[in-house]
Amino acid sequence: MAGNGRRIDETEVGEHYADWFTRGLRGIGMRYVFSRRGLWVINTPYRRILAVASIGPQDRVLDLGCGIGNILIALSERIAFAQPPVGVDVSSTLIDIGRREVAKAGFDGKIDLRVAAATQLPFADASFDVALSSHVIKHLDDDALALSFGEVARVLRPGGRFLVWEFKRSPLSAPIFVSAKATGLPPAFILRSETTLRAALTRAGFSRIERVRTGLFLLPPVPRIALLASR
Repeated sequence: MAGNGRRIDETEVGEHYADWFTRGLRGIGMRYVFSRRGLWVINTPYRRILAVASIGPQDRVLDLGCGIGNILIALSERIAFAQPPVGVDVSSTLIDIGRREVAKAGFDGKIDLRVAAATQLPFADASFDVALSSHVIKHLDDDALALSFGEVARVLRPGGRFLVWEFKRSPLSAPIFVSAKATGLPPAFILRSETTLRAALTRAGFSRIERVRTGLFLLPPVPRIALLASR
């Protein structure tokens, strides 16, 4: 499924996820799967992927589309950051849940979660050393993808790193479409190839782009693509 001018409403996507996370038993299940405790399920090799960004205590980190903060909590368990890492998500509901998760994990005041769109980041130029995005960019149409990559490039300092991973456009990704049709749960999404993502990152101003080995994921067991781009 390529872009082909297809439009995706970011607000609707956020509302869809908010509904997904708050209704009955389904909500309980999703809050677990997307929590720090559930990372092994939905982001199985996350430690291997994160390691390539060489994140250290002095780095200021931004998580683009942070959901309920699972990645930042996992990082904060291993790294004593000098400045609180920041997560942004378009859904105020997910940010509220994330703040409770942060407090529950003992990082209240040490992780900063904010409501913001990926296409309009509320930060000054050159504010961060590392930006992350996990399974988010599929919910951005082509125009929004270009805007968000440009915003990431803007808020990163010279030499900053942008680590992004997502479902890959591939014949082996068909189970995602079957699941979407059968359940009606996933909001609108677009899967892209490595070539498409490299081109978008280059246009945004990233000069060096490396492919990252993702390893195997449990759910869903379909191909991912991971790239590390540098300013």
